[in-house]
Amino acid sequence: MDALMRAQNAAMAMLGRRMLTCQELYDRLCRKGYDKEIAEKVIEQFLSVGYLDDRRYAELYLEDSVKLNAKGIYRIRQELLLKGISGTLIDQVLEDSKPDTADALMQYIGERNLLQGVHSWKDLEKLKARLVRRGYSLSEIRSCLEKADLTIEEEKEPLD
Repeated sequence: MDALMRAQNAAMAMLGRRMLTCQELYDRLCRKGYDKEIAEKVIEQFLSVGYLDDRRYAELYLEDSVKLNAKGIYRIRQELLLKGISGTLIDQVLEDSKPDTADALMQYIGERNLLQGVHSWKDLEKLKARLVRRGYSLSEIRSCLEKADLTIEEEKEPLD
């Protein structure tokens, strides 16, 4: 069996376990010891027959990340970039799908009772930082927290 056939079989086995981006599959084939040229040929062949589709991957990743993992757009975008999907393709997918991250944010805060531990401005800033790390914008966080009935014990508000 020649190297191209072995690489195709290895790629099929990888895709049988989970969906991969073109870059992820290329990297895995190279790590398994296949030549870069062979890995590129496999990617081209799989793209032509529809086994690989970065756009579809990004759409599904976006949907799952918002609904299941309560991630914000900024974090999702960064993760997709790390998976080898181009920024322009990510922007197109975001524009086409327009995910409702505000509802996901409200649900995330509610399910984890994150507002219960907020008694001071310092606690509020910690909560905001946590939500920013999840990829939400400050405007989304502020609008969500405005809807919540928060009572802060301290009188002094920190400067922004």
